[in-house]
Amino acid sequence: MSATDPSALALFWIAVIGVAILAYVVLDGFDLGVGILFGATKDAALRDAMIASISPFWDGNETWLIVVGATLFAAFPIVYAVFLGAFYIPVLLLLLALIFRGVAFEFRARGAAQGFWDRCFAAGSLVAAFVQGAAVGAMIRGIPVVNGQFSGGSFDWVAGLPFLCGIGLVLGYALLGAGWLVLKSEDPLRSWARSRIPLLAGALVAILCVAVVMAFIDRARMTG
Repeated sequence: MSATDPSALALFWIAVIGVAILAYVVLDGFDLGVGILFGATKDAALRDAMIASISPFWDGNETWLIVVGATLFAAFPIVYAVFLGAFYIPVLLLLLALIFRGVAFEFRARGAAQGFWDRCFAAGSLVAAFVQGAAVGAMIRGIPVVNGQFSGGSFDWVAGLPFLCGIGLVLGYALLGAGWLVLKSEDPLRSWARSRIPLLAGALVAILCVAVVMAFIDRARMTG
């Protein structure tokens, strides 16, 4: 298989996209997870410590998402077009959530209307995580394509399996965030985060089990 073989090039770009997705999930996952946990406490000292733990890193982690989109557009334009056709609403929600989250991160430090910006930061983190998981769930469920074009509806991603996957990714990111806080913070935040890990892990396993069963049921219904 030569370097100019189309199949070799396709495998190369698939590997690039896979690495970029993995990097995004790990790096922005703990970032969004801290934002989700941020909304789970009203203690101002804990919230400030959470923000301090991610402030050197948060604004660069979304770069991997841009790499995924740009590579998909350049290497697999048909897949890119189908993806946007199926998920333009989740993509729009994701972009809005990340924008509001970034604005809230900067403006909360200025003191004015801090409570409002805190809620925006937590909500942006939650929505961004949920729509990513919902999109993954919709892809597992299946995307109708006819002649290389998306043939479904704008709200096909609103279903049971995508909903469960959205919740699952929220829990997964929150678990990553809790692990990050245990590693990078000190008490009392470290103890607070450590105490959340068993609950988050248990809930994540339960959601994944239900999602796997639902995926098989959906697949059997669609192919039967």
